[in-house]
Amino acid sequence: MKLKFIHTSDIHLGKKFDIKHFSLKEREKRRQEIWDAFDEIIKIVKTEKIQYLFIAGDLTEGEYINFKSLSKISQKFKSIEETRIVIACGSSDPYNINSLYEYIQWPQNVHFIKNTDSVEKIYFPEDNLCLYSLSWDNSVENGKSQLIYDISVDENKINVLLLNCELNEDSHMLPVNLDLIKNKFDYCALGGRHNFEKIRDNAAYCGTPEPLGFNEKDDHGIVKVTLEKGNAEYALQPIAKRKFTTRNINLDVSYSFNKILDLIKFSGDTFSNIKDYVRITLTGTVNTDISMEEVENEAKQFFYYIEFEENYSYKNAEDKSYDGNEFNIIESYKLQFENHQDKLEQQAFKLGLEVLRKEKVVK
Repeated sequence: MKLKFIHTSDIHLGKKFDIKHFSLKEREKRRQEIWDAFDEIIKIVKTEKIQYLFIAGDLTEGEYINFKSLSKISQKFKSIEETRIVIACGSSDPYNINSLYEYIQWPQNVHFIKNTDSVEKIYFPEDNLCLYSLSWDNSVENGKSQLIYDISVDENKINVLLLNCELNEDSHMLPVNLDLIKNKFDYCALGGRHNFEKIRDNAAYCGTPEPLGFNEKDDHGIVKVTLEKGNAEYALQPIAKRKFTTRNINLDVSYSFNKILDLIKFSGDTFSNIKDYVRITLTGTVNTDISMEEVENEAKQFFYYIEFEENYSYKNAEDKSYDGNEFNIIESYKLQFENHQDKLEQQAFKLGLEVLRKEKVVK
C-alpha cells in the first residue's frame, strides 16, 4: 500500500522581517499571509485526508513566537487529529530549555523531535513506516552529521529521514553528504533551504510555503509525496499568495521620462505587478534632465509593491547645449560631474541633483 504525506518546512510563523524597504504595515501584513499559508496547509490536510504531515524544521521563529501564537498552532493541529504530525526543530526554532514548545499542551497526534544529541526513531506499525530525525538545540551551528551517517535502518520497512540540514559539507549548518546515506532511506524530507529543490528521486527540499525575500525564486508551497518501498513520487503544490521577483532594466541616455516609466510598467505581466513583490534593478545611463525619483514615485501606482536597486549613472545628452544657461545653478552643477564615473561620485551627484530640484530634503 502506498503512503501519502505532506512534507513542509521553514514556515517561520512569527517572523519579524528585516526587508530594508518594508514598512511596519507591510511587515505585519506579510506575517499574516504566512499564517494564511499555514491555515491553507491545515485545510489541504483535512480536505484530502492526508495520513502524515512532516515538518522539517523552522515551523516558527523561536525568538519572536509567543505563547498565544503557539496555542493557536496547537488548536490548528488538533483540528486534524486523524493526521500524524511529526515536527523536527531547526536553527530558527531550536529545541532547548528556552523553547516554548515545551510549555504547550500539544494534541496527541503531534510529536516533536526532542532528541538533539541522538537520532530519534519513530515507528508507525500500521504503515510499516520508520521515521528518523534529529532536532537542533541552538540557532548558530550543528556539527552532528556523524549521527546521521550512523543510522542503521531495517530494509524491510519504509524508511524516511526528516532533517533540517545543509548538503554543503563545508557548512556549519548540519552538513550531510547524501551520497553516504542515499541507499538507506526511501525518502529524505529536508528543510533549511527556502527554495524548492529536487535533490534526487528520493530527496527534496520543500522550500518555504510563502517566500520570505527577494532571494527566494519561483513557486513556493508544499511537497506532496506518495511513497512505497523503493519508490518515491513527489511534486511541489504551489500555495503561495505572492512571489518575490527581480527584473533588470538597462537604461540609455536617450530615453525620455515616459519611456523609462513604460519600461518599468511593462517589465512584467499586469497580474504579477498587482500581486507580487517586485524589485527593479536599473542599470545604464540616464539623462541628467530626468528626475528618477519622480519616475519611481509615478511607477508605484501600477504595482502592489515595488522597490528599486539604482545602479545607473547620470550623463548629459550628447547634443545638449548650455548656451544661455550661465546663471542656471542646476546646469552648472551637471557640468561639474559630466565626466565623473566613480560610483560614489555618481551617488553624490544623484543626491545633489534631487536636492537642487527640491525633491529631497537633506537633514
